[in-house]
Amino acid sequence: MNLKDGLFWALAIGAGLRERAVILMYHSIADRPGHFNSVPPAVFKRQMSYLKAKRYPVVSLKTLAKRLADRETPRGAVAITFDDGYENNYTDAFPVLKEHGFPATIFVATDRIGSPERLTREQLREMESSGLVDVEPHSKTHPRLAEADDALAREEMRGSKETVENMLGKSADFFAYPYGSFSERTLQIARERGFRAAVTVREGTVAPGEDLFRLPRVSIDASTTFAQFRGKVSRAVDRYEAIKKIWK
Repeated sequence: MNLKDGLFWALAIGAGLRERAVILMYHSIADRPGHFNSVPPAVFKRQMSYLKAKRYPVVSLKTLAKRLADRETPRGAVAITFDDGYENNYTDAFPVLKEHGFPATIFVATDRIGSPERLTREQLREMESSGLVDVEPHSKTHPRLAEADDALAREEMRGSKETVENMLGKSADFFAYPYGSFSERTLQIARERGFRAAVTVREGTVAPGEDLFRLPRVSIDASTTFAQFRGKVSRAVDRYEAIKKIWK
């Protein structure tokens, strides 16, 4: 166990604060050495098996957001999210989610639907109809919205929301900022577009009363060891991030 693993494990002891919850952020689930955002399928399966074995309450992002808005205690809940809309979310992640009965949210860049290595409309409809997967917009073309003018930001949100709603016949209520890029103006536009909440890439856990339009998540990527995963789902990430700031 290296120093970083050891620190996460030490911080995890007693870190299970039930008033906070974790939103996990994945991207690609694939064996792709050198691709930072790709988690190997075997690793993902082990992580999900751990959540099941330890009886973590895995809930949908929709359920968690409602609890936060109602200022209910999250009871140590874990929500699972995927960004970008990779096809392997269907081929490699979805079967594991079904095996454990875990809900998840997939944020798709709608102009990339059906592109090579991206989810198709048929796959998105199948996952949505399963009752486990909630498909939500991640913009149309994946720009950095904090750097975009208001007209572009509005169109990226409007267009992607409309595509998801028309494709799946439902209301698209959640948004993921591409690259985690947002500004105060971006947040306001998200509210104006009718979203109920939005997630960022800022590391951290969530608690009742959280700003629903800047929800932090916990990143799980190719560099995440199993010890670190256990520490992150135990909500040790807040303590770890605080210590990193002190060290800087």
